Amino acid sequence: MQLEDFRAVKVDIGWFIEENKGKFVFFEPQPLFKSRERAISQRAVQACPAVNELERDYYVIKCPFDIRLRCSKRENEYELHIVEDGTRIDDDLISEYVFLMQPNLWRSKSKPVIQIKVPYFFLCDEPCYMTMLAPYMSSDTFKWPGTMVGGRLPINIWPRILNFAFEWSDLDQDLILRRGHDLCYLYFETKNLRTKPNLFELENTAELKEFRAGLSSTPKYMSNTFSLFETALKRRPKTLLRKKEYD
Repeated sequence: MQLEDFRAVKVDIGWFIEENKGKFVFFEPQPLFKSRERAISQRAVQACPAVNELERDYYVIKCPFDIRLRCSKRENEYELHIVEDGTRIDDDLISEYVFLMQPNLWRSKSKPVIQIKVPYFFLCDEPCYMTMLAPYMSSDTFKWPGTMVGGRLPINIWPRILNFAFEWSDLDQDLILRRGHDLCYLYFETKNLRTKPNLFELENTAELKEFRAGLSSTPKYMSNTFSLFETALKRRPKTLLRKKEYD
């Protein structure tokens, strides 16, 4: 191992919000590091280099709307309810974003899983894995009646839309999500040990749309869609990442 392996290397990563309406309500991905409180001393937690190394690398996706969900069980059936007190999103939109998954897709028969559409996708022109994990440094997370289901995928060949998947373990408690609060963290990895992501909004070009059409709806055709990685790599144009320019 060489000293060069430990040097920070910036990597360009593009993000895009794939939503036709209400796009302005969705926040740009934000570095976790910028949301930290001022250190109370030179030996505070924020001064620890190991803590800083981690928190500089995390990006945060914020919740776009207020919603309060309740899950109930009647005999062997589970039902998902919207609690009006604590929800600020119209009923006709809720069905587009919130889903109770079929029981055969859960991890456990006693723990219902819901999904909330998070209409972002991320792209890199070099091999890069993105990990989506629970915002465990946010105090809101400890009030959730269950756990977020994380995931990891290579965004250079599989730039798919994200979903917030939640596994409900305490049916006596509501899941309360607030606009502007942390919904999940994102962590990016390349061949370099110290990848420093340079995030920007990307241009959703015709070429990118065509490539992404190849991975769209693949779970409807087959299981283990990650077995298609080799096909995606062969059919991927060398360059897809283009930064969006504003006048």
